[in-house]
Amino acid sequence: MSSATPHPPASRPLSPDLEVLKQFRIIFKSIRRHFDHIREYSGLSGAQLWALSCIKDNPCLRVSDLARAMTVHQSTASNLVEKLVSIGAISRQKSSEDQRVTTLVVSGLGERMLSDAPGPVQGILPNALARMEPDTLRALHANLEALLAVMDDLEAEAANIPLSDI
Repeated sequence: MSSATPHPPASRPLSPDLEVLKQFRIIFKSIRRHFDHIREYSGLSGAQLWALSCIKDNPCLRVSDLARAMTVHQSTASNLVEKLVSIGAISRQKSSEDQRVTTLVVSGLGERMLSDAPGPVQGILPNALARMEPDTLRALHANLEALLAVMDDLEAEAANIPLSDI
């Protein structure tokens, strides 16, 4: 009689739905880890860092422009701006052309925060999506629409909330 250990049974391949679920887990965990690194190294949330970067890259940016650039609700952009102003990362300036218009400017502290933060500043998912081929993005969009169509209890308003705040 042999005392050899029995071999475990060969594992069966996972069903396609479970394989896709595993992919979502990898995406979510990777996003969370990136946001944790951002907070650890810069003291900012992912959304705050992205807002700071948008302001730096777009001189004379207004809050409404920031909301459009980040695809968030204007009140969300206003809250991000308030936080960045309160910590001294940005300031508001009246436009020289029109005193009714207030633009946002990155301070020296904001510049240092940006340089200390791990990239990509807009987040790893938006960065990856921006690097994908247009045809692949269209197919992904259509497939995610199909997924959303069969899901229950959707939080549709989450479409305008930064991932770091979800």
